[in-house]
Amino acid sequence: MRNNLVPLKAEVFVWRVTRRRLPIRVELDKRGIDLNSVRCPLCDDNIESLDHVFIFCKHALDVWERVYKWWGVGSVTNLSIEEAFRGNISGQLSSLGIKLWQSVEWTCAYLIWWNRNQKVFSNKSWEGPNALLEIQLKSYKWISKRLKRKRIDWIDWLTNPSSCGS
Repeated sequence: MRNNLVPLKAEVFVWRVTRRRLPIRVELDKRGIDLNSVRCPLCDDNIESLDHVFIFCKHALDVWERVYKWWGVGSVTNLSIEEAFRGNISGQLSSLGIKLWQSVEWTCAYLIWWNRNQKVFSNKSWEGPNALLEIQLKSYKWISKRLKRKRIDWIDWLTNPSSCGS
């Protein structure tokens, strides 16, 4: 799975997530690493599993819902990790549009993980209300830097991102 519109660090991150190779608390605990808790550091509502961190945690779900609403692609009710990284989207998009959507999905997951790590290692609280803007900025920056043949307008990106792939 490749996407040249995101930096290599994001591609490696996605590779690690899809192969379930991130240091999630429940996995660390299985390997005998002594942790104070295996609960999700963001919500403390459930055990921190890969699916919980990226899909079911109320903070992650809120971010996904904002991203889906921004793109106008329906709901996240049946979202899975595999689905989130595949770049599938309902509707008619060009191959560039699909790649743009996938870049946004990867950026979203990358920033969910980054925010999770900020909470774990720096005790910084979740910035949920700012998450969508952060995803919009980061994905725009990454895509604009790597997209050679087309310029994406910032206002179009904010208001109708799916049209940017036309």
